[in-house]
Amino acid sequence: MSDEIIKKDDLELARAATGGDEKAWRRIYDDTNHQLYNFLCYQTGDRDAARDLMQDTYVTALRRLDTYRGQGTLLSWLRAVGLRKTLDWRRRVSLRVRKLAAFARESTSLASTGAEETFPGLGDGFQAALDRLSPRQRAALLLRELEDQPFAEIAASLGCGEPTARVHYHRACRNMRKLLEDGDDLVFSGNAGGATS
Repeated sequence: MSDEIIKKDDLELARAATGGDEKAWRRIYDDTNHQLYNFLCYQTGDRDAARDLMQDTYVTALRRLDTYRGQGTLLSWLRAVGLRKTLDWRRRVSLRVRKLAAFARESTSLASTGAEETFPGLGDGFQAALDRLSPRQRAALLLRELEDQPFAEIAASLGCGEPTARVHYHRACRNMRKLLEDGDDLVFSGNAGGATS
């Protein structure tokens, strides 16, 4: 089937669904949900977040289906809607992570308060492993990986020398890999990440 025929078929489906045809909407969903879900899983790295974002994508699509003009497939249009949802989700996650990193940097004792933020999109296994690090290792890891801080600034935050900050960071990476190697929630990045310093 040519792209032109697919686009015409998609446009007719969209118009029918916009007009209240439930069968047309069901066909749109059935034809696109697996590929859209896989796309969102790839974007988020989290199955639960992908499911939530997929639901949000279809809700938005149903409300805005009248804006689809057939300039691409319905799947492409839905992916564009889903991508906008994913970018918003990433901004929310980033804000929460930055707040936690700021807490780690500003805390003079670096002691755990027992009220650490969760990390949506990274899985419970990651959070559990993070909680098992020493406070200094956790702070070094968060500041390096999430805020891209150079080791000189991490050292200042931890109140230690730069070589010691590097040791805390590398031990945190090693311990996280060890803690996560039997889990399937997240495979920790093999590179050291962050800016060179």
